[in-house]
Amino acid sequence: MKNIFFLIIIFLSLSCKKECELPEETIGSGLIVSNGSIIDTTLFLGIESKDYVIRTDSQNVFNLKVSFDNNLTKDSIDFSKYTVLGKYASGQCRVVFERDVSKNKEQKKYIYTIRVKECGNCESITGYINWVLIPKIEEDFSVSFKVE
Repeated sequence: MKNIFFLIIIFLSLSCKKECELPEETIGSGLIVSNGSIIDTTLFLGIESKDYVIRTDSQNVFNLKVSFDNNLTKDSIDFSKYTVLGKYASGQCRVVFERDVSKNKEQKKYIYTIRVKECGNCESITGYINWVLIPKIEEDFSVSFKVE
């Protein structure tokens, strides 16, 4: 009987993940406007598979707003100065998304990278569109998206 009890204890200790540490989530790095928080007022679902490059008011079908003061005020986005990028990413249990936008002048390309940091031992999925505000993208530049 002791052996069975001992085996159950070993099995439970091996099958449970220990609690893990996640980095603090920030708006992003690289070319991302660090104090420009994008606010999605639509909560539109079902847009997971598309990459978004919003350069004009007419492309802003989600009526996205921007806040530069920790969401105290919500303003229209000035698309003469800024571009909004969006990409869906998800992870299990507790999730933090690390976002970075870089520019490759030689290839005339912006690269938006989202690194998914997750921890915990559960079945739930957490995900959303990772909207970021960056300085206006040149018209002859493209954008590539990566989720790691």
